[in-house]
Amino acid sequence: MSDQAKQGEGTAAKPRRGPGIVTLVLMVPVLGFLMPSCIVLLSGMVPTIVAFIVDRTRGKYLTITVALMNFCGTLPGLTRLWEVGQSYAAAKALAFDPFHWLASYGAAAVGWLIYLAIPPVLSAYYARSTGTRIEALRREQATLVEAWGEEVAEADAAREE
Repeated sequence: MSDQAKQGEGTAAKPRRGPGIVTLVLMVPVLGFLMPSCIVLLSGMVPTIVAFIVDRTRGKYLTITVALMNFCGTLPGLTRLWEVGQSYAAAKALAFDPFHWLASYGAAAVGWLIYLAIPPVLSAYYARSTGTRIEALRREQATLVEAWGEEVAEADAAREE
């Protein structure tokens, strides 16, 4: 037995905890500095939070789609906040600006539409391409039967049973 195995026999592995105290201590000043941006983000990203709660799928595809589009709609408000300077007054003005809400929530609605529209479109595409492929294989099979005779098709049918 190796020395490492002997040393590890009597000691149990320490369980990993979440973020350490150092991470939390470093995050508090960052959040304090970026709080106006957090206010604008939180007010604009509500549809993403709702999508996360509603989405029960394993890959969270609805959440990802809505979040990406929602962030694209919220980004102009964030850049406007960064241009005028990060202040609580500017963040409050943006959080209550109807055009910011329209852009953020409208983009999230586009994300919902993408999520709802793409599966039927892809299903129709794959059904059509599969049908086309089946027809091409049947034509090829017919030419093979013509070249080799009916015994080839009968042997294939007997093997399938």
